[in-house]
Amino acid sequence: MRGEFVDLDGVRLYCYAFGQRGAGHPIVLVHGSFTSSRLWQDVLPRLPKGHRVLVLDLLGHGRSDPPGTAALTVAAHATRLAHLLDVLGVREAALVGHGMGAAVAARVAHEQPDRVAQLMLVNPTLLTSDPGDAFVSRRLNRVAALVPLWRHLGAGWLASALHAALLPCFAHRDAGIRSLDVYLKPFRRREGRDTACAQLTALRESRTDTIETLAPGAIRCPTALVLGASDPFLTGTRVHRLADALEAATSHALITHTLPGVAHIAPEEAPDQLGTLVAELLTR
Repeated sequence: MRGEFVDLDGVRLYCYAFGQRGAGHPIVLVHGSFTSSRLWQDVLPRLPKGHRVLVLDLLGHGRSDPPGTAALTVAAHATRLAHLLDVLGVREAALVGHGMGAAVAARVAHEQPDRVAQLMLVNPTLLTSDPGDAFVSRRLNRVAALVPLWRHLGAGWLASALHAALLPCFAHRDAGIRSLDVYLKPFRRREGRDTACAQLTALRESRTDTIETLAPGAIRCPTALVLGASDPFLTGTRVHRLADALEAATSHALITHTLPGVAHIAPEEAPDQLGTLVAELLTR
């Protein structure tokens, strides 16, 4: 496993490679908001052999740079992801995105269809054809609405609020507490607080970033939607609206999988199933 920092127009993204070339397209794993590349650590050894796997930290997350004045919207993350693949010489890949990272991956698939061979959307958020329904939890929306307050408080206050808002994303509370302690550690510093405020603001600004992505026929590659049966972000009619929009966007070539007993953090809670589903998708 080899990690490196890649300079993209004045900001650095951290990424690392796993596995070996030989069997087909590289697999690129994209985490969501307020997590990091650590999200995929249990999935990596379960992916099909013979593929180069690239794992990155989105800007403002993990080991990547704080954003400074750079945007953290879905559109901005997608632009940087495509640029990163250019720099790394990846012409075509299978993209697997989780949460906000699914919206990022889907936008790349729409904007650069020749770049994406297969697309997997795991517990997607901010992926919608309706700007009023971006599949973000009410708790996280409430934290985002208080950004003007968080900017004037100590970093620990916002990190604690995020911890409480995100804990229901995990099917198992104790595991969720341990993971969030790691994911949110960078946001407990002053610079991290400012980054968290920027990402929360960007979540609200990203509600229109995927409308064109879900236009009929907008996604041309084989696509899988993977849902946690207990995901608090995607419940009831929201699931059906998302699935219907993706069916139209993929010209009815979508395959949907629902994982029993899994909440929002499927890469941690169901790594075996995800590894199997990625292997299946790569054969399409």
